[in-house]
Amino acid sequence: MMVSLPAKWIKQNNLKKGSEIDIEEKETDLLISAKPIEIKKQTEIKLANLTETSVRTLINNTYRSGYDRIKVSFQTENQFKILGEVIKTRLIGFEIIKREKDSCIVENVTEPSSEKFDTILQKMFFSISELFAITKDRLENPKEEYSYKQAEERIQRYDNFCRRIIIKQKLTNIKAAFLWGFLAQISYGQRQLYHLNNVLKKGLIISDKTKQLLEDIKKMFEIIKNVYISKNVDDLGEVHKLNKELIKKTYSLLQQKQGKENIILHHIMMSIRSFYQSNSPLSGFII
Repeated sequence: MMVSLPAKWIKQNNLKKGSEIDIEEKETDLLISAKPIEIKKQTEIKLANLTETSVRTLINNTYRSGYDRIKVSFQTENQFKILGEVIKTRLIGFEIIKREKDSCIVENVTEPSSEKFDTILQKMFFSISELFAITKDRLENPKEEYSYKQAEERIQRYDNFCRRIIIKQKLTNIKAAFLWGFLAQISYGQRQLYHLNNVLKKGLIISDKTKQLLEDIKKMFEIIKNVYISKNVDDLGEVHKLNKELIKKTYSLLQQKQGKENIILHHIMMSIRSFYQSNSPLSGFII
């Protein structure tokens, strides 16, 4: 039993007699793929803005796009300092390997393989659960401690890695879009917990009803996490039910409370919406 392959495709992928290819069965289809040749993708970027968020956004998206070697041009020492901090807190396996007066080379040195995708995603889930626990403790006793920042940095690194793999791996366009959307909503939901923690200060009194909302959001997140692991979309019905209940409770509390507790309720509301919205791309990815 044999199959002929297009000559143009063979030349484009540098295949010769004896070269190995991958054959994947998808229901009634066979997907034939040339084994990729590992070539480091390179690019150049320029830092034109001094703000940390601007530098972070540019570096994050260059990393996510699959580049392995990045020449970064900068104008000031402050930009270089911000760049170093972003690499440290947002990128897995990348380091500055060379520096000149107004530029440096950032390169993939010890990045995990793409086969670690599910492992890294599990770490991301675990770190979000950890952030929930830290937030719960700080709602009970607001204090000046920053473990929540460390947890959030880990989550951002894991999120960036997973999105990078989505871009680098040749997933079908539909599945990639769904998985990307799922990660984006999960990441935004936990980011609201980070902003909530930034508001908590020593001596701040938070009502029991607001604290309970956090417990309910964690329940929603755990359902979503377990659906991803089990690939059973039936359990997402509970997420829809929880969302309606939590939005109603939050609206009611927003009308009753004031001051910083209302700011906390705002971030809780945004977190509810984001975790809830993750169920749509999740179901699309699983189905």
